[in-house]
Parts: sequence; C-alpha cells; structure tokens
Amino acid sequence: MTAQRILDEVHSLARVGALEAEPQRYAAALEAEVPEATTLAELEARDAMLASALGQLDAMISRVMRLRLEHALAMDSSIGPPTRQVFATTIVGYANNLTLLTERARSVAARGGAADPDQVATLVDDAARSTLALRDAVRAGVLALIAARAAAIVPDADRHARDRKLDDAQRRRWSAARRELEAIAAEPHRVTSAPLPTRLAAWPEQLDDAPPEPEVTFADMIELD
Repeated sequence: MTAQRILDEVHSLARVGALEAEPQRYAAALEAEVPEATTLAELEARDAMLASALGQLDAMISRVMRLRLEHALAMDSSIGPPTRQVFATTIVGYANNLTLLTERARSVAARGGAADPDQVATLVDDAARSTLALRDAVRAGVLALIAARAAAIVPDADRHARDRKLDDAQRRRWSAARRELEAIAAEPHRVTSAPLPTRLAAWPEQLDDAPPEPEVTFADMIELD
C-alpha cells in the first residue's frame, strides 16, 4: 500500500484507531517510495517530495480532528458545523497552544447557549489532544526518515564541494547543499520552511578547501617518462 493510500483511508474513527495502533506504517511506506538522490536536481525533487509528505499528513490530521469533533459533539449544538470545520482545519496551528483553542471553544459554546460551556470546551480539548498525539506519533517516523536520508548524503555533498574537477560555481552549490543537509539532519522539519533552492540561496557563498594534491614521487616521474 502506498503512503498516500494509508492517509486517504482515514475517513472513520475505526481507521483512525488502526493508524493509532501502527503509526509507523506511513513512514515505512514512504521510505520505500523515496528515491536516492545523487545530483542537486534529484536532491531538490526528493526534498519537495518529503515536504509534501508532511503536508499530506497534516491534511489527514485535520480530517481526524473533524471526525473526533463530530463524535464528541454529537449531542451538542452550541458549536455549529462551520466553527467545528475551522477548528479542524486549523488544529495544527494550535499544537503549541491548546489553551487558546480551549478558550475559544468555551467562548463559542457560551454564545451558542451551551448549558455547560466548560464541559463542551473540555470535549474539544480532548479531541485536539488525541488528534495531535496521533500527528506526533506518525510525524516522528517521517522526520526520522528525512534526517537519516539527509545525513547519508552529507559525505557525497562534501566530496563534490571539494572536487577540483568541478568549477567553482558547482562547488559552491554543493557546499551550500552540504550545510543544508547537515541542518536537515539536525532539524528535519526544515524541509517545510521553503523550497530547497530558496534555502540553499540563503547560505553564504563558500568555496570549501579542496584536499591537497598528492606529491609527485620519483616513481611517478619515471612513469611519466
């Protein structure tokens, strides 16, 4: 099954539960699909693919939040469908500030005539926490994959950056790529910040030292003759 298919199948709470039981499935499927990259163009394509994979994950997480809200608020009408949809589509933005989401849910519930706005807000908070926990679990495997693939190609990028056979412009691009790959290995979420060419252009131009050429020995001189 493809990585995208794994996400596309999450359209019910039963499917949500299945993914919660095996959150590594998405990263495992993605790993089988991510191509090797040996050129700058291939690196750019792979980077875009991995950034898209994280974006598709967040789209699925919005769907999960909508499913959870529909279930949790099935007997409540104080938070209507439009607001539930807003909460679902913006859930990732609340990842580091669930208190704000809870406060907004309480305010909407109170205006909507809920008998117990605090209880409604708690239901929204619970749905958000479980949804974001699933995101963290699935995302962890993808980030680990991104970091590992970046780290694996750092030595090749470094070799190209120091290769005397390449012109200086190529070596500078590979130097930027090497530094960016090192940064991705440390902070894999960087791939979502901007396209790879933009991130490479942000690095200061640098021409890495080429390895010293081997000294010509007497035996080498004889062979030249």
